[in-house]
Amino acid sequence: MSFVAIYDAYFTALVEELTSRGINAASLDLKVPQEVSAPWLAEALVRALRLTNDPSFGIAYGMRLNLASHGILGYALMSSRNGGQLLSLLTRYAALAMPNLRLTRVVSGKRMLLVCETRQGILPQLFLTELVLTTLISGARALFNRRIPGAELWLSFPRPPHADRYAALKLPVRFAQPYSALVCQRTFLDMEISSANPVMAEIGARQCDDLLEQMQSRSGLAQQIRRSLLRALGDFPTQAEMAAHLHISARTLRRRLDQEGTNYRQIVDEVRFELAQRYLQTSELSVGQIAELLAYDDPANFRRAFKRWSGSSSQDWRRACQAGPGKG
Repeated sequence: MSFVAIYDAYFTALVEELTSRGINAASLDLKVPQEVSAPWLAEALVRALRLTNDPSFGIAYGMRLNLASHGILGYALMSSRNGGQLLSLLTRYAALAMPNLRLTRVVSGKRMLLVCETRQGILPQLFLTELVLTTLISGARALFNRRIPGAELWLSFPRPPHADRYAALKLPVRFAQPYSALVCQRTFLDMEISSANPVMAEIGARQCDDLLEQMQSRSGLAQQIRRSLLRALGDFPTQAEMAAHLHISARTLRRRLDQEGTNYRQIVDEVRFELAQRYLQTSELSVGQIAELLAYDDPANFRRAFKRWSGSSSQDWRRACQAGPGKG
């Protein structure tokens, strides 16, 4: 199954949700392409939001999606050994479900957080966050016989007018939090999955790797810049220097990134976070040394940035990685 087929499944679920509300999918006034793409699906969702005039549409749509909707990623998740392996797959392959989605596992004391970061494009960020977190909650409940120990939903947004709709999720919801996340007890990491299948999990992971490679090869300017910045290993060029490297004007670079729903500073931040995770997990470098490698003049600035990116201190994140998935 390709990531195109995944988007097909997402569109099918969208049509089902609209139909349940008495809305004909033809009302979207969009010609369904031979291959449903992420940008086309995003436009369909924008029109669905307009047609339904329902600010809580992300919750309803997210509850309609199931693990099978996510194609090979869903089957890999179902085949995982336990909650720890499940989250490892989710954080690694989140972009297959939604481009520019980042999921980060953070363990703090007896609590585990799956932090959700979405990038606003043509769709409202609250809608995207509600959609992702609702889908995660539904999927986890399906795999663990509706048991998510100590589950809470945290949202970085203030309480919205449609907050009463969260009652459908049947778990406590906290607003205006430092980040948006599914929160539960860290014992979730050791909970076994009844449908575990090590062979299928390995096959699924390999196919997900192939899909990510396909996605990256077909991606736009933002991904070209990310690859270039990763190769730079901390020696980040300015926006003007990057534009010159790509043989386009700085103005064209800004315009094209805006069309892709991002900007140069945000991409640099994403690459810094990726490199920071790599250094913390695979090296003995001190936080100060990592900050220097990532072109921070002051380690305190790096610490604040890492906290903003992950919801955890760099020291806590490193300890959680060293503990391993089975230990949290």
